[in-house]
Amino acid sequence: MFKAIRRYYWLTQVFIKKHLKVIIRSTTIVLLFLVLLFLFSRYFPTPKDTIKIGRAGRYTESSLPQDIADKIGEGLVKIEDDGTVIPSLASSWEISGDGKIYTFKLDTSKTWHNQDSLTSSDINYSFKDVEIERLDNELKFTLQEPFAPFIHALASPVLKTGLLGTGEYRVVKLKKISGIIQLLVIENDISRLIYKFYPTENSTITAYKLGEVNSLENISTIPAEIEQDSSSQITTPQQDRKIAALFINNQDSILSSKTTRQGLAYAIRDKSNSHHRALSPIAKDSWAYNNLVKDYDFDSSKAATLFSQDVSDPSTIKIELKTMLPYLDVAEKIASDWRLNLGIAVDVKVVSTLASDYQVILADFSPPNDPDQYTLWHSTQPTNFTHYSNLKVDKLLEDGRRTLDQKLRKEIYQDFQRFLLEDSPAIFLFETTNYSISRKSLL
Repeated sequence: MFKAIRRYYWLTQVFIKKHLKVIIRSTTIVLLFLVLLFLFSRYFPTPKDTIKIGRAGRYTESSLPQDIADKIGEGLVKIEDDGTVIPSLASSWEISGDGKIYTFKLDTSKTWHNQDSLTSSDINYSFKDVEIERLDNELKFTLQEPFAPFIHALASPVLKTGLLGTGEYRVVKLKKISGIIQLLVIENDISRLIYKFYPTENSTITAYKLGEVNSLENISTIPAEIEQDSSSQITTPQQDRKIAALFINNQDSILSSKTTRQGLAYAIRDKSNSHHRALSPIAKDSWAYNNLVKDYDFDSSKAATLFSQDVSDPSTIKIELKTMLPYLDVAEKIASDWRLNLGIAVDVKVVSTLASDYQVILADFSPPNDPDQYTLWHSTQPTNFTHYSNLKVDKLLEDGRRTLDQKLRKEIYQDFQRFLLEDSPAIFLFETTNYSISRKSLL
C-alpha cells in the first residue's frame, strides 16, 4: 500500500514539473476570468420578466392612461394616497404668502432616459392664466389669483416627444396608427411590459381568451368563463376608482324640486349593488371626505311623502332613465324601485355617451385627487351638466379653491358635501370596481 502511495506521489511530482507553466497559465486565466465576470456581471443582459397586457381605449401620446404615464415619467411633485405632497422632479418649493407664486428648485440629479440632464426648459407644463418663468434650475409659476389645487396639476408626469421620461420604466417601442397608440413596450432592469390597446373592452377580453395578451387591466366586468377559469387570477386594484351616480337634470319641469329628487333617492332599495357605498362626490379616502351627510337609506314611506309634495298625481309622471350599457342591470333595478315605491312610469334607455338632453342618467365619474369640484357643481360652469345652482354651494366652492390652509379647506369641503347632499342634485350610489386579470403561471 505504501509503495502505491509513493508511486502516485512520484508521478504527481513528475507531472507538475513537466507541465508547471501550463498549470500556472491556466489557473491564472481562470482566476482572471472569474474576477472579470464578477466586476462586469451587472453589465451583462439578463432575462426580463415579460408581461403582455391588454388595455381598452384609444390613446395618443398626450392622453396616455395616468397609471402608465406614471411609470414612464414624473411630475414636479408626487401626491401620496393620503394627499401629502412630496418632492419628485423638484427637490423643494416655496409658495408665496398670498398663494399666487410657486417657486420650484429642480432635482439636478435627475436625468432623462437618454441620459440628458434635466433642465427647467424641459418642464413643458402649460396653464391658462399662469405665467411661467424658467431659470437655470428653477421654475416660477405666477397665478392671477390663489388656487389651492394648483400643486396637484404639477404632479402630472412630464414626458417629451416619443414618451421620453425620467421614471422607473423607459419606452423601448412605440407603434401608432394615425396618432393612436397600438403598441407600447416599456421596461426597467428586471421587467418588460408590453401594452396592446384595443378599441373596446369586449375586444380586449377576446384578445386575452385567444392568448394575444396574458394580462388585462382596468376591466369593468368579468365574463363568467374567465371567472370560472382556474388558470386566471382576478384582482381589484385601488387605482382608477370611480363613483357611480344618478345625475338629475335640475332644470327639468318635474325634477327641479328638491323634495322630488329626495323622494327618488329614498325610493332606491339597494344603492350599493354589492359594491362599496358612496355617499358623496368626494372619495372616501380623501382627507376632505365627510361621512356625516344625509345618506338617503331606503325608506319607502318617506320617499312617497316627499315625492308627492310637488307631484299631485304620481301615476301621471313618466321619467326616462338613461344609462351606459355596463350599468343596464342596475338601472333596471332602480326603475323597478321607482315604479313600485313611487307609483310612476319609468323608461330605461341605453346610450353610448353623456348628452345634455336627459332627465336622469346613470353614469360614473372619477373624483379628482384634490377635493375641488368647482367645474362639476358651480352654477357658472358649462361642465355642470346637472344645471345645479345654489349660491351657498357656489361660495363654498370658490372659497375652497382659494384657501391654502388644509384644515380650513377641510371644513369648507365638509360643508360643501352637507349642502350638496341636502339638495340632492345627484344620487350617489357606489364606488365602481376595476379588475385586473392575469394568468396564474405569470405569478
